[in-house]
Amino acid sequence: MSKESANVPSSNLVLWSLVVGAWGLLAVQWLLPDARATARTAAAPQAFGESSVERINVVDGNGRTRLVIANSERFPDPVVRGKVHARSIRNAAGMVFYDADGVETGGLATMTSPGGQRMAGTIFDFNHQPTDGIGIMKSESADGSSWMAGLAIADRLPYAGGDIQTTEGVSRIMLSNRNRDASLEITDTSGRPRIRIGVDANDVPRVEALDADGKVVGQLPQA
Repeated sequence: MSKESANVPSSNLVLWSLVVGAWGLLAVQWLLPDARATARTAAAPQAFGESSVERINVVDGNGRTRLVIANSERFPDPVVRGKVHARSIRNAAGMVFYDADGVETGGLATMTSPGGQRMAGTIFDFNHQPTDGIGIMKSESADGSSWMAGLAIADRLPYAGGDIQTTEGVSRIMLSNRNRDASLEITDTSGRPRIRIGVDANDVPRVEALDADGKVVGQLPQA
């Protein structure tokens, strides 16, 4: 410390430090970019005119996957209760939805069946006992001669802990248009058709009640 500094009262040193500090802050504000503006700029989303990717994973703030968009080669297999299961349809491309616990809860996909059927569908699952709950789908034969579009609603499988063997519940309601034959079919808890309502491709309406063996026990119009 110089002699001059030694002769300056300590109270003056504190005052000069405050003055220099205040001017330093003003200089930083004039000379450097606003930190808050810089942070806002860094956090701003980037815009792309076009991007080609094989898979996109959308995660929440905790890094948990909430949505996957992927081609058929990178389409994810379902993970149920910590175990990976092979997906029944192997060449699907589309998106998979996940709930807040990271459990698959539905998806949308396009695919071609082994028999050449061109298919597309959306399914929303039950979670506590993984089951395909609601499905919206369409399919067309390879040559285009046969087609269908429909909505299916299934029972949830009975709850059971541990490993699972299937996610296919009993279909209870099927609303479909198959080759211009529009129909509503309601089944019992075993999946046996009990009521059919429809109008066929020749504009003939029908209402049928069936017993547990599939025999028609009532119909309109009367046979």
